[in-house]
Amino acid sequence: MFAYIRKAEKYYKVGIILVDLALINIAYVLAFLVRYDWTLPAFNFNAYLDSAPFITLAALIYFDLFGLLKFYRKSFQDIAVSVFKAIFLLSITTVSITYFMQGFSFPRLILIITPLFQIILLFMWKGFVLLAKKLVTDDLKLMVIGERSELGSIINKVEYSLRRAKLYIRYIIPVDEIDKAFKRLKDVDEVFISDSVSDDNKMKIITQCLTEKKIVYIVPRLFEISLSNARMVQFEDMPAYMIDSLGLSVEQRFFKRTFDVVVSLVAIIITSPLMLFSVCLVKLTSKGPAIYKQTRLTVRNKQFNVLKFRTMYVDCENGTGPVLSNENDPRITRAGRIMRNLRLDELPQLFNVLKGDMSFVGPRPERPFFVEQFSKDIPEYAHRYLVKAGITGYAQIYGKYDTSPVDKLKYDLLYIKDYNLLLDIKLILQTFRVFRGKKAMYQRTGSSREDHVKQKGKSAVL
Repeated sequence: MFAYIRKAEKYYKVGIILVDLALINIAYVLAFLVRYDWTLPAFNFNAYLDSAPFITLAALIYFDLFGLLKFYRKSFQDIAVSVFKAIFLLSITTVSITYFMQGFSFPRLILIITPLFQIILLFMWKGFVLLAKKLVTDDLKLMVIGERSELGSIINKVEYSLRRAKLYIRYIIPVDEIDKAFKRLKDVDEVFISDSVSDDNKMKIITQCLTEKKIVYIVPRLFEISLSNARMVQFEDMPAYMIDSLGLSVEQRFFKRTFDVVVSLVAIIITSPLMLFSVCLVKLTSKGPAIYKQTRLTVRNKQFNVLKFRTMYVDCENGTGPVLSNENDPRITRAGRIMRNLRLDELPQLFNVLKGDMSFVGPRPERPFFVEQFSKDIPEYAHRYLVKAGITGYAQIYGKYDTSPVDKLKYDLLYIKDYNLLLDIKLILQTFRVFRGKKAMYQRTGSSREDHVKQKGKSAVL
C-alpha cells in the first residue's frame, strides 16, 4: 500500500490541499450559521462569497509558507504551531480584503468567530492525516555510513532521535567498506552520512540519492557550516555563493546589548527569590562560599570571572588540576546535582550579562586551560570568540555533558552564522525546557547494535 501511495503522491498532496482550503471556507459558513441562528442572510453572505476567492488564495500561500502542505517528520505540536501562525496572518489578510470589498456588509463578529472554527477544523483534519499516515505507511529503511570507531555513538544518537518515527536502521556501512553503500542504496529510503566520509564519496552518494529521490542526512564539517545562509550572487551569467564574514555587525551588537541589559534586569528581579533559596541551600548542605568564581574566556579571548552558585566541594581539584565535568562527577555535592539539573547554579550569571562580560545567548564560556587544549586540536575553535559567551545557546540546549568539543563548536558556529534577535528570543524560550532536567531529556535507550539489528527480524551490513 505504501508503494501505491508513493506513486500517487502528487494526487495525495492535492487532496490534502483541497480539503485544507475547503475547511477554511466551511469555517466561514459555520460562523455565519452561528451568528444568524442557522440561516444565511443573502446580503451579508454575498459579501463573503465575493471575498472567498481572494481569502482562499491567501490561505494557500500561508499554508505553503508555514509548511502545512508537508507532513514528513512533523509532530502534531509542530503542525499546531504552524496552523496558529497561518490562521493569524489569514485573519489579518481577511480584514484587509473585506475592507476593500464591501466591508460595510461583512459582519465584524464573523471575523472574530471564523478563526476559532478554522483552528478547530484544521486541528481535527491534520490530526487525522497524521494518524492515517502512521497506520497506512510502511517502516522506512535507513543506511548509516561512518568510521568504525564512531558508528556505535552515531547509532545510539540516531536510534534515540528516531524512537517515535517509522524508520529503522537497515544497513550500517563502515567508511572502509563504502562500496557496499552504493550497492545497497536502492534498498533504503534514507541515508545518514557522517563527516568522516570523503568529499568524493559524499558527492557520489548525494547525487545518487537525489536522482532516486531519497532523503539524505549529513553531519557537516566545520568549513561546511560557513555555507549556512550563504547568499547567491551573479557574476554576469555565472552563479556563486557569497559567504559573509563571521561575527556581528555594529547594529547587531547594539541591539543584542540593549536586549541583554533590559532582560537581565527583569530576570534578576523575578529570580531573586530563587537566588536567595539557592544561597541557603548551598550554605546548609556543604562548607564554603555560596558563590563560586572562575576565570573564563569571552569575546576576543577576554578573561572574566563567571559567577555561579557552588555545586562542587571546596578545593575539589587539588591534586588533579582542571578536569572537565561529567554527568556523574563525584565532585558534585548532592544539592549541587539538583541545582545543576534545574540550572539554578547558572542564575548568578545574570549579573555577568548585566555587566557586559556575557550575553544571554552565545557560546558557553570555557576555562583558558581547556581553550588552549582545544585550540591546538581544532584550529577553528578560535571562531567561537567572535561573540560574547552566553548563558544559553544551541550547544547548551542540544548538547550534553559528553558532547564532543567539535560538535559543540559546530553548534556555536551555526549560531554565529544564523544570529538575529528573534533567534535569541527563540533559544531563551527553548532553554526553559531544561528545567525538566537534562538527564531525562537525554536518557538513552541502552540498546546495543546487536539488539537493534534483531529488532523486527531485520539485519544490518557491518
